[in-house]
Amino acid sequence: MKEFTAKAEGKAVTTVAAANTAATVKSGSLDVFATPMMIALMEEASCTACAPLLENGETTVGVRVSVTHDRASGLGEVITAYAVLENADGRKLTFSVQAKDENDNIIGSGTIERFVVLEEKFMKRVKGI
Repeated sequence: MKEFTAKAEGKAVTTVAAANTAATVKSGSLDVFATPMMIALMEEASCTACAPLLENGETTVGVRVSVTHDRASGLGEVITAYAVLENADGRKLTFSVQAKDENDNIIGSGTIERFVVLEEKFMKRVKGI
């Protein structure tokens, strides 16, 4: 991994649709943006933030998520997640994350931790090789 010298930032955008509602992903019964999908969007933003810091063959894996989902979002709303790399401690990367709706209302926030791993070595371990 390249040396961490500045706050890397990333973002990811989605529109609330039937496929990412609580009712569809079974995290609830309503047609609102699902908490697991908000977290996935935040993780996508964190991956985007750290991508320029990675060397060939490196990737990151999520290891800890601590977020709140504070506001419901209905079908058709555009949601944007933002991630800022706040700290790099060896291979551990800590991000502050936030998701906002199209009216700039914060719908969720918190922290995500990811670890830098070598893709090939990691997958060999997963496969028991």
